[in-house]
Amino acid sequence: MTNSIAELAVAALKWEANFTPKPGLVDAVSNGAHQDMDVTLFRRSATSLSSYFESIVQVSSGATLDRSLRTKIGALGRQAEATMYQTTNGVNTHKGAIWALGLLVSSLAITPDAALADILTGAAVLACLPDEKLVAPKKSYGEQAQQKYGLGGAKAEAQQAFPHIAPLLQWPLNSQDDWLRVLLQLYATVDDTNIVHRADLATLRHFQKQAQQIIADEQPVLANSRLRELDRFTLKMNISPGGSADLFAAIRFLTWINTYREEHESSWKNYISHLKPQNLSATLSM
Repeated sequence: MTNSIAELAVAALKWEANFTPKPGLVDAVSNGAHQDMDVTLFRRSATSLSSYFESIVQVSSGATLDRSLRTKIGALGRQAEATMYQTTNGVNTHKGAIWALGLLVSSLAITPDAALADILTGAAVLACLPDEKLVAPKKSYGEQAQQKYGLGGAKAEAQQAFPHIAPLLQWPLNSQDDWLRVLLQLYATVDDTNIVHRADLATLRHFQKQAQQIIADEQPVLANSRLRELDRFTLKMNISPGGSADLFAAIRFLTWINTYREEHESSWKNYISHLKPQNLSATLSM
């Protein structure tokens, strides 16, 4: 396993893309509810974000959780989105992951030996700070859903220290069935604004109920016929739980970080000892 924070972030995105099955989402054998995406596109998109995560590490190492850092991260995030769209010919593959993983990578780079709970808290502090160079953006799906239905979206998830991630970091994660249950728990509990945008609130609630029914059954997830019913439902309704996918990748990233720190302590300490802020002012004008 690599010992680079940025490389682990990219690897987590590729892992999420490859993880199969994921009802409604692109995976290794299905395009889910998407006509414009496939797993190859997601892998290319993830690779294109490597320099973004490296830059996040560079500006965050030795920094403090303040407005200046938040503004730098915002500028890097907008550049990353532009890179993503250029790589994918205009398809939004990882906009939510740029936000969520960018915050987590920054928090980790500031305090690389912190407990995972503290990394989540640091990310929340950043998410609550204003991006002083952001020019009145078009409202995101999450903000539209919050206004119409009272749902939080990706911004609120980060500002609240990722409440859907924190408890799942304590779940057993040793098998494909374990990870499927984590994914389904996200499906069942995240008010995924991607689904609301593509359909409506009632469809989201039905989707969540179906996922919860699978989790409640003790039989292996892959053996459960309800999983195939859930997949058919996502295709019929043309819904994709993209918000859950972003959090799924974030969980993989954080668990890899924890494992590496525990199993390769000397390598990790050597890596973080060489983290030094670099002057990125020329790249932060956006």
